[in-house]
Amino acid sequence: MLHRHRFRPISPASFRVCLVCLVHAAGTAGALDVSNVNYANNSADLETGARLAGDAGVSLGLPGDPSHLSLSPAGLADVQQPEVVVHHGSLYQDLSLSQDEVYLAAPLTGGTLGLGLARIGADGILGVDRGQTPDFNNPSTFSATDWIGTLAFARTWMEGRLRGGASLRLLGSSIDNDLGAGAEMNASVVWAQDGWRAGLRMDHGLGGVSIWNTGTAEYSPPNLEAGFGWEHPFPYFYGTLALAWESPGLLQPEATSTFSTGDARPWVDPWLSARASRIAMEFHTDFGLVFRAGCEIQALVRITDFLQGTDQTGIYGESSGEFAVGAGYLWSDRVRIDYALVSTPDLGTSQRISLALVFGGRSAARNPPPTPTHRAASDSIAATPAPAEVPAPSDSTRVSVPATPAPGSVVPTTPPATSQPVSEPLAPTAPASPTTAPAKPAAPPEDDAPEQLSH
Repeated sequence: MLHRHRFRPISPASFRVCLVCLVHAAGTAGALDVSNVNYANNSADLETGARLAGDAGVSLGLPGDPSHLSLSPAGLADVQQPEVVVHHGSLYQDLSLSQDEVYLAAPLTGGTLGLGLARIGADGILGVDRGQTPDFNNPSTFSATDWIGTLAFARTWMEGRLRGGASLRLLGSSIDNDLGAGAEMNASVVWAQDGWRAGLRMDHGLGGVSIWNTGTAEYSPPNLEAGFGWEHPFPYFYGTLALAWESPGLLQPEATSTFSTGDARPWVDPWLSARASRIAMEFHTDFGLVFRAGCEIQALVRITDFLQGTDQTGIYGESSGEFAVGAGYLWSDRVRIDYALVSTPDLGTSQRISLALVFGGRSAARNPPPTPTHRAASDSIAATPAPAEVPAPSDSTRVSVPATPAPGSVVPTTPPATSQPVSEPLAPTAPASPTTAPAKPAAPPEDDAPEQLSH
């Protein structure tokens, strides 16, 4: 139940204090060396968990799970039971970069809460000053680490068809002796009805900001993606198929493409926008096994280069796009494991694995088989004859009005009826009365019915 709260109006003095604080903050930001870069807070753009990575980051058109708390928080509304996930990823084999996460989703009365903590880092990076030659005999190394804390919330409206969610992500970075901090917001909205899904996702909704102790500030502008999906059960194959498509960024010239630095907005370069979009497929079997795959359409366009492992241009210059495959299994409705293998152009392959624990009651079967008790009850009901519509008449009534035999039936030879009551019925079957007609034959009599009955 919603409660209305009465807020006190802001006094002029409080308004002046807020205005002074805003002016001071703007002046401080203006004093910093703000650089508008599209890849600031790049670690926050990584997929959370193995399931989302196996779908190549496609989230809007697929059913949600706890991993959606980062990029598409509206997907948290699909979580029915509390779930805790631990994830480890070995990113880009040539860079020795790792991603370790723990996150959870908890359905509450008013919505679903998501919490997450992630560390993305690499150690032993060779450090070389500008203009100097690396000393491989006595190398100088350093480490780079990013910490990301996520707080997300999602809820539904309009009888569950409309889902919306938002997430706040706090960032901390350490590169050698330089420290930085930042924040960003993501939001998404999804409409789901009759197996169809369509939605919008806002990345860096208020912009991603990172401020370093050197006085440099990085700002990543917001971007918008659109997507839709379709889900349908296939009982013949013992499972459910889900297909989804998601666009590249629609607001910024450098959209979310792994193979090109060109402007992938559809009204600027429709062909590049189509190749930069992503598709994904998931097949959920009835016995808990899940198969998934996702890619940029560029990977399908240049499938020959992808299979041969060649990259004609490289460094985000019209190379083969990202491709991912994965699998998962839900054991006893309690333990979920997911694995993903992702191939990214120029950066190499990544392997991810997630382990999840599901709490709460087990989900009920869609069509539970009848129990033995129910089966015996249904058999007894089917075997019980229908009760008579009219109770048996009295003896006097039975004798005073003779029954009229049905056409084609055999009339038993009995003495003529008298006005005296008869102590026993004339036939072993139920006697006829004005209100009760004798039983009709199962089939209508034919022309040769008398011959058949005479034998």
